[in-house]
Amino acid sequence: MSGFSRVAFLSVACALSWGTVTHAQSFAAEPIDFDVDAGASGSEPLLIAAYRPPADALPQFAAQGTGRDAVVTLAGLPTPSIILGRVEPGQEAAFGITTLLPGTVEEMAFAWDNLEARNRMRDEDPEMFRQLIEQGHIDPPEAQLNVALQTELQRMDCYRSGIDGAWGPGSRRSVTAYFGEREDGKSWPDQQPSNDLFRTIIMYPDVECERAAPVARTTTRPATTQRSTTTRRATAPPP
Repeated sequence: MSGFSRVAFLSVACALSWGTVTHAQSFAAEPIDFDVDAGASGSEPLLIAAYRPPADALPQFAAQGTGRDAVVTLAGLPTPSIILGRVEPGQEAAFGITTLLPGTVEEMAFAWDNLEARNRMRDEDPEMFRQLIEQGHIDPPEAQLNVALQTELQRMDCYRSGIDGAWGPGSRRSVTAYFGEREDGKSWPDQQPSNDLFRTIIMYPDVECERAAPVARTTTRPATTQRSTTTRRATAPPP
């Protein structure tokens, strides 16, 4: 247990044992995970989030909500110095947490090749969609990265070879073709496969790469020599 974890735990213990705390030192810290049931089967990590109370008010500790769910203090009520509880999936921002907690990822994430779930999340919760992708929770397994990129690019008609995971000239050309169709003018530094490339592609709405018009082939036929035919009239024999 880290030093800060001990301080936070002791502060919460005092609050629960003594009720109202009249004097406490103000401090601010990033939220941390703290497993109070370490080693117990089926235990879930609890969040301990430390906040700095207003300068004109003494810090107060109060039981918030019911069960193990963390809650945000309503407007006009005292601001807690410590929140002990479980943050509901998708509510990290309300507690000042900048990365998604494991419980949120488990509930909200989808497989990299689940196009239906991807489109639904993009439409219904674009902020959660952005966080899942930017924080790498939708990245394909490392061994499937090339296949995932080829699948995405082929679906948009930018990659026109077989999906085999081999990153050759056709795959590299497909990256150039894809960024050539994006309307935001975004370019890419290279044509090599990477998780950043995958995230950039699935974050942006689909494009459609145009196929080059087929070149009409003209067949040159050899010149034909016209043969002149002379029709001879049969002459009747003299009488």
